[in-house]
Amino acid sequence: MDQETMIALGKGGAYCSLALSAIGSGMGTGIAGLSALGAWKKCYAQNRPAPFQLAAFTSAPLSQTIYGMVLMTLISNKIQEGAVTYWPMFLIIGVTAGAAMGVSAWFQGIAAAGACDSFVETKKGFTNNLMILGIVETIALFSMVFAIVQLNSIKITPV
Repeated sequence: MDQETMIALGKGGAYCSLALSAIGSGMGTGIAGLSALGAWKKCYAQNRPAPFQLAAFTSAPLSQTIYGMVLMTLISNKIQEGAVTYWPMFLIIGVTAGAAMGVSAWFQGIAAAGACDSFVETKKGFTNNLMILGIVETIALFSMVFAIVQLNSIKITPV
């Protein structure tokens, strides 16, 4: 396989880490956002103040996109350092870690939707709700960290 194709496939894997995590973030924030809007509507209909804390719940899935960007940058750096022949590893890491981070963001959004409903009904449990969102977030962090560990196992020997 020629070097340009290997570089393209490796960079494709790098971009997959960002794209797949961002897809999950979009889905998660969309789901949580719909719930927050419905909860705020309920507050307005009852002449109650709309809690701003729902914005914190809604924004929770955004961090997975940042994790995907970090991983994309690290994979791209490995390619630029000359580890082009590791393109299958870069492709697999980008796709699998990106998917794991994306699914984490998606389900974090689902959990955030529940948090929005719970908080607006009871006005209690903000910290507990954030704790659950943090637990779901841990999956994305683990995925990113373990991918970084794999990337750091590549030892580039100068030619």
